[in-house]
Amino acid sequence: MEENEVEPPALALTLPDDLFGGVWSNFAIVSHSPYEFTIDFVRVDYNQGKGIVTSRVNLSPLFVTQLLETLQTNWDQYAQKAMPQDLQDGR
Repeated sequence: MEENEVEPPALALTLPDDLFGGVWSNFAIVSHSPYEFTIDFVRVDYNQGKGIVTSRVNLSPLFVTQLLETLQTNWDQYAQKAMPQDLQDGR
């Protein structure tokens, strides 16, 4: 941490009961404007040719960069434990 940076306070997160089970998504649509990104998470039934948006999330461009970095870090950790070496590097 830099000398003049302030450590952010710890967050106390609450997960509402209706979100406890999460939602399934097997497809996503990403769009953006000059000010924000929108990700629609979709559950697609390919047999029926239909999909339903299970969640829409709007993000600032700064948060998108932070999310990308966090996803990459977590993917690398997952791949190292769960995937054969020849598949890990085949992005």
